Amino acid sequence: MPVNCRRIAVLALATLGAGLASLACATHEASPAFRRALLFDDRGISVPLPPPSLIDQPEQEVDLEGGTAGKDRIAAGTKLYVEDIDGDAHAMIELAEGATSFSVDGLSVDLRAHCFEVWLESPDGRETEHFHVRAHITSDTTLETTPACD
Repeated sequence: MPVNCRRIAVLALATLGAGLASLACATHEASPAFRRALLFDDRGISVPLPPPSLIDQPEQEVDLEGGTAGKDRIAAGTKLYVEDIDGDAHAMIELAEGATSFSVDGLSVDLRAHCFEVWLESPDGRETEHFHVRAHITSDTTLETTPACD
C-alpha cells in the first residue's frame, strides 16, 4: 500500500501545532460558576420621594430592586454586591435562603453619571456573572432602568 506523504506531513504539522498551542496557552484552575441571573425591570431603580425635579436635583438616594432566576438555589449566606463604578455608592446585603427578589435601599448616586455593577456570591465563593444596570431620567419625576451602561 503506497504511503501518502502529504497526509503524513499534514498530520505532523497538526500535531506540532496543537503541541505548541498547548505550550503557549496559560493554564488556570477551573471553578464552577454560580448559575443565577439577576433581573431588573424598567422600575428597578427608584427614588422613594422624588424632588420636584430630578433634572434640577440629580444627586439622589435611590433604591435598587430586582430578582433572581436560574438553576442554583440561593443558599443561606449568599451575598448580593452593588458597586457604582462611576461613583462612590456600594452595598452588600445577605439574601435569605431561597430568595428570588432583593431590595437595596439608600444608594447615593448622581443620576446623570452612574453605573451599578451587581453580582451574587455564594457561601462557597462562587460568583454569578457581573450585571450592569443604570437609571435614565425620563422626566422631572420619573426614571427608567435599563441594562448595561452606555
